[in-house]
Amino acid sequence: MTTRLLILGFWIFAFLPAFGQNRPYFNQTELGVLIGNPIENWSGKNKNRVDFSLITFHGAEISKNQVLGLSVGLDQYETLTVFPVALGWRGFLGKENRPQLIGGFDLGGGFALFEKKEKTEWYESWHQGGLLLSPSIGVKLPSTRGKKTALTMSIAYKRQELGYFMGNFDFNPTPRPFTNSKLPPGYSSITETTYLFHSLVARMGFIF
Repeated sequence: MTTRLLILGFWIFAFLPAFGQNRPYFNQTELGVLIGNPIENWSGKNKNRVDFSLITFHGAEISKNQVLGLSVGLDQYETLTVFPVALGWRGFLGKENRPQLIGGFDLGGGFALFEKKEKTEWYESWHQGGLLLSPSIGVKLPSTRGKKTALTMSIAYKRQELGYFMGNFDFNPTPRPFTNSKLPPGYSSITETTYLFHSLVARMGFIF
């Protein structure tokens, strides 16, 4: 599902320049922190995590107070680095050139591109991203120096799935009955550990 969303997102992103020829380009870039549930360690002790988050949203106006586009970024979940890519919507409430409320929603996937695979003669392991969704609400404070730039402050909820896989190699060349046909060639078994991160995100940035 996340792969399909990513492909759809890139199609929309490719058509945004043509779509936005007569519509203002919109960019919202924010830095912030992720506050949420931790990965429980072997001793059972844990504490709330506070991690880094970056998001940049590129879009074009579809109406006077609505923008559609694509968001990309970087999220750090303790020792795991995830790259979110999502379709996004932003809506504004209030008078132009005055402080406005901002509503947003992103739906896509997070990708563990920088997490290294571990491989031995017996097994290999890797991380795999999953579904991402994130509604948000915030304020837009226009700059006194120009109409195009504004300061933003927002709070969001982010739900991110992530998987850890370990595959044991198959050293028996003889086909065995009742084997799992869904396994990729060369594996005798694959185990999956699923992580689900719920985060409160506090961000600050700019619109231009």
